[in-house]
Amino acid sequence: MISAKQSKLIRSLSQKKYRDQSRLYMVEGEKMIGELMAGKGAEDHKLEQLFATREWISRNEILLHQLETEVNEASSDELKKVSNLVTPQQVLALVSIPDRKHHMEPLLSSTVLAFEAIRDPGNLGTIIRTADWFGIDHIVCTPNSVDAFNPKVVQATMGAIARVNVYYLDLEQLLSESGMMKKIVYGTFLEGENIYGMNMEKNPLILFGNESHGLSNQYDQYISRKIAIPSFSQSGKGSESLNVASSVAVVCSELKRVG
Repeated sequence: MISAKQSKLIRSLSQKKYRDQSRLYMVEGEKMIGELMAGKGAEDHKLEQLFATREWISRNEILLHQLETEVNEASSDELKKVSNLVTPQQVLALVSIPDRKHHMEPLLSSTVLAFEAIRDPGNLGTIIRTADWFGIDHIVCTPNSVDAFNPKVVQATMGAIARVNVYYLDLEQLLSESGMMKKIVYGTFLEGENIYGMNMEKNPLILFGNESHGLSNQYDQYISRKIAIPSFSQSGKGSESLNVASSVAVVCSELKRVG
């Protein structure tokens, strides 16, 4: 049974201020929670409370005994009332939000994807999932971006939220740090060097702009090379630009191909 107090807590996690207060976020669905239970997520994404149907608990009884997690049996109707999904699942969990303090060394020695004011939850979730696919561990977003633990972002990551570090930092401040000044920085633009005709250097920081307006010119001084994904539309009447999540996939693929 889901108590009134538990229901209130679960519902509150749709809002960032309550996620920040409780240091919890919600995960729904057997696949994503199964990955966390099997240890495929980071250790600091701990399953704190789990709500599931009797059938789901019975199927996972052995694994649940190995976890230090509070398990609450709930009916399908109870789960439906607190779910954020159109089609509610048989299980949902409350997971601890890790304390993400950035350290310069990992950012200096690996590929970093950085985003200015990314607002769409589906885009950020897909980007996190894409980064995980290409083995990229670090994403930086400006503080005015959508929260990585927004339920729509979490769902779109398909479990990658527990394996990719997302930091919210002032990009200018980060880029102006002494160590970062030595790092190659690529900026993505509609007008730039054709990405398919260049050899990208290893472990760069790649800047992506807002979904609507692209990158601000305030970052120009930090950008080593401006890159672009060319359009191959034959009619000349193709789309004006690529979706930012699609752009990330293309850039990451090209980075790994030439690297």
